[in-house]
Amino acid sequence: MGNRGRIAIEAVSKTVYRIEQMELRKRVRHHLVADAVFTWEGAEHTCLHGGGVTRDISLSGVYIFSLTSPPVGATIQLDVSLLQVGESRTLRLKTDATVIRVEHANAGGDEGFAVVLEGLSLTEGGNDLCVVQ
Repeated sequence: MGNRGRIAIEAVSKTVYRIEQMELRKRVRHHLVADAVFTWEGAEHTCLHGGGVTRDISLSGVYIFSLTSPPVGATIQLDVSLLQVGESRTLRLKTDATVIRVEHANAGGDEGFAVVLEGLSLTEGGNDLCVVQ
């Protein structure tokens, strides 16, 4: 898991330095593992789809672990199952999102991508709830 931020280095003395991580995100991300499915338009207007699990989520973005990653800049339709209530009811997040970063697996790393959410719609049963960012 990579941290998104900058490092500030401050000289405490001629030989001692203090290093601090500065967070650049504007929203707090919450660790949440939930099933996610997504679709996007590929070359020649083909409909492509994939699935994975979320790593974290905020009101403005989501990181998804997946072996299938849309390209950076792609607009995806995202559907995340947040909560299973009984056998037939689920709370789902549905939104359009733009892919801003794709990470490919390397030694011990996980593969996935980050998106910026365009808006949120929560659905439970037949009821739609709209969340404004």
